[in-house]
Amino acid sequence: MQHRVPRPGIGFALALAVATASSLVAVRPAAAADFPSSDSGYHTYAEMVAEIHAVQSAHPDIVEVRSIGKSYQGRDIWVAKVSDNVATDEDEPEVMFDSVHHAREHLSLEQDLALLRWLTDGYGADPRITDIVDTREIWIVFMVNPDGAEYDLTGSPFRSWRKNRQPNAGTTAVGTDINRNYGYKWACCGGSSSSKSSSTYHGSSAFSTPEARVIRDFMASRRIGGRQQIKLAITFHTAGQQILWPYGYTKTDIPGDMNAEDHAALVALGKHMAATNGYTAMQSSSLYVTDGDEIDWAYGHEGIFMYTFELYPSHSLVSSDARFYPADELIGPQTERNKAAILMLIEAAGCRYSVIGKAAQDCGPLYDTFQTYGGWTANPLGTDTAKAGAWQRANPAATSRQAGTVPSGSNALVTGAKAGATAHSYDVDGGVTTIRSAPVVLPAVVGSLTFRFYLAHSSNSTSSDYFRAYVEDSTGRRTLVKQERGAANTDLPTWSTAAVSMAPWAGQTIRIVFAAADLGRASTVEAAVDDVRITRP
Repeated sequence: MQHRVPRPGIGFALALAVATASSLVAVRPAAAADFPSSDSGYHTYAEMVAEIHAVQSAHPDIVEVRSIGKSYQGRDIWVAKVSDNVATDEDEPEVMFDSVHHAREHLSLEQDLALLRWLTDGYGADPRITDIVDTREIWIVFMVNPDGAEYDLTGSPFRSWRKNRQPNAGTTAVGTDINRNYGYKWACCGGSSSSKSSSTYHGSSAFSTPEARVIRDFMASRRIGGRQQIKLAITFHTAGQQILWPYGYTKTDIPGDMNAEDHAALVALGKHMAATNGYTAMQSSSLYVTDGDEIDWAYGHEGIFMYTFELYPSHSLVSSDARFYPADELIGPQTERNKAAILMLIEAAGCRYSVIGKAAQDCGPLYDTFQTYGGWTANPLGTDTAKAGAWQRANPAATSRQAGTVPSGSNALVTGAKAGATAHSYDVDGGVTTIRSAPVVLPAVVGSLTFRFYLAHSSNSTSSDYFRAYVEDSTGRRTLVKQERGAANTDLPTWSTAAVSMAPWAGQTIRIVFAAADLGRASTVEAAVDDVRITRP
């Protein structure tokens, strides 16, 4: 791509001198990676590291900085945690931000740094900021692609570089687009390139880049007790002045791997944020199809509502130099422009569904649609006796006794998801199968346990066969709260709703247990559960 014509400065003077001396000699990269003096407001990697550590030193009670892994060339990828009681992992909603997946998008780092300054300078001085820091755990990942960002500064003055600096076997082409290297729908849908020289090369396999693996592993580390603590996230990019929600891999608004209520909340919050900064809010694929990108991984695999913020300027600036290298005088006004939107997102982490009026229903102590792993454990006590058809989280195949669709999204808890060659394949056989939730802390005032379920069986079933739901207290004692028994009739897989008051367990830590059994004559027995909630009162 064409490089920006530099403003007068050291890099420009050097390039002009070399070019004047001989038009046949190529301009060599600068010996040291740095911005031109006219753009000194931007941070190099070393300047960034110095600044975030200085902020930690100035605010040790609310800021903790650490490396979460290394780039291909061995540079640390740094994260700052901002929270009161920062050294303690508190039971508070978590929010994540990151920047510089793409090397030339330097303004995205400045947005990360601006956020860090807002939170630290405002703590104790601004009531809104103070409340945010006191009630959230905020993770800011700085410069996901430090190798590429540093390499981009070795041009005249820039290289318009996008990818990381990982060599590609069998070619002189270097680099993988980190934001096409995540494992969800990787290389599926024409939203990346298989050409190693392409700026959107997706890599040799999902997570072939160490940088994408660092982000993957960091997100996974925030699953506590099997439940993801990061509720909302933003990845900062340039340019376009847009707010994008998942998915990028498909133009379908609500595909099978997305819950309709999640979609409604993503859209509503995206539009509310855009109303504060003048950006355009849209589904990621409405801009263009991408596969293997971070926000698809975050939502599809981790259940995190993640947005892409495409920062200043708009796409009306056709020159890549104008789009990716705005003057440093614009850093302040363009990062400040997003303050209201970013603070809105952090606050929304307390209840992602309040924006669509579903706080009581979906923001209680438990809400699981089984689209992602939520900490459920099959055969938790090691005492199950079923020889087949164990509980699993899966997208079920349709059979005469197993529904091929689920109430929301594409996954549910099912007893053996495969269809098999006969009606008796993969159903519950010869005993009991159980599955148990991660611990759930109930408030002093709590609503109801609700869930969708079915028990389906053939006409040779007996009352010994069953579906059961239990509440298990902290001592391990289980209380049966719902039961459906088999019978000598054909029962098709029809979804029903159960509701149980949780008042007897208010203020306690409990688990939910589901069980299915084939204990009578050999019969086709299938069970399923979806949309498990413990509501607010």
